[in-house]
Amino acid sequence: MRKLMTRKEICALLCIEYGKLNKMMNADEFIPSVYGKGKKLAFCPDAVEAWIKSRQQMVTPTPAPSKQKKRDKKSFDERQAVADAVIQRHATGR
Repeated sequence: MRKLMTRKEICALLCIEYGKLNKMMNADEFIPSVYGKGKKLAFCPDAVEAWIKSRQQMVTPTPAPSKQKKRDKKSFDERQAVADAVIQRHATGR
């Protein structure tokens, strides 16, 4: 059997602060401890690994935003008509 994990070790593993882990435990968002009272809680490493894997499956990656500009939905003829109107206005001085 592997050595039980402390809250400090779990915080280092998950890259979270101690207070965040406490909030997760209070909200029942983390596995229950297997040993300890008060500040001396310990957790089973296998259960921690299983919890991490279950969280990874829940997270779905979001696609990166496209760097391309959104294409104008107007047709070429519509854009050309607007351009012609602007040129006509400019030429007449209005």
